Amino acid sequence: MNYMKRLEPDELRAVYKKHIREDFPRGERRPLFAMERMQKAGRYDCYGYYQEDSLVAYACYILTQSSSYALLDYFAVVPELRGHGIGSRFLRDLNGTVSAKCGVFIEAESPDSAKTEEERQIRERRIRFYLSNGAGRTTSRCLLFGVDYNILFIATNDTADKKDAEQLHHAVEALYRELYGRACGKLCRPYCERCADHTPV
Repeated sequence: MNYMKRLEPDELRAVYKKHIREDFPRGERRPLFAMERMQKAGRYDCYGYYQEDSLVAYACYILTQSSSYALLDYFAVVPELRGHGIGSRFLRDLNGTVSAKCGVFIEAESPDSAKTEEERQIRERRIRFYLSNGAGRTTSRCLLFGVDYNILFIATNDTADKKDAEQLHHAVEALYRELYGRACGKLCRPYCERCADHTPV
């Protein structure tokens, strides 16, 4: 029997130490204290997916101040259970649970900037996973710490599902400005492929 629950601070701490440290390279790991600070402020949602009483997957979201949008920060299935459909079931359940009023943005490394064919295929496979589980493509991209990301979007209500490319891109820009402040435009540069303004922020 699988079930999902929102993680309390002590549970997030345990998942970070046991799983996030193992599943993500050092350069992609947000400091635990930053996650805890945002969680305490109501800006960070974390969920665990359980089989019986064992954690099989987890996800963390950063919420905007208005809670209109969220950014998927971490999503992973424990290594020994990958490839069995757990991630798909978990993501579909999350789509109806996350606190964002309008929708969730997902950063997916761009296949266009992959350095090897193997890396390109891995990135394409990751994008296909999100697309097959409720996400849609946007025209937004982001150069984040030198890595080029495609931005995907999962709408959490019918109104958000009808937003056009420029509306979504404005929301992406606002989200990154909120997250990175003065560094937005330097370390973090959101831009739009086909909007009226193509220039990175």
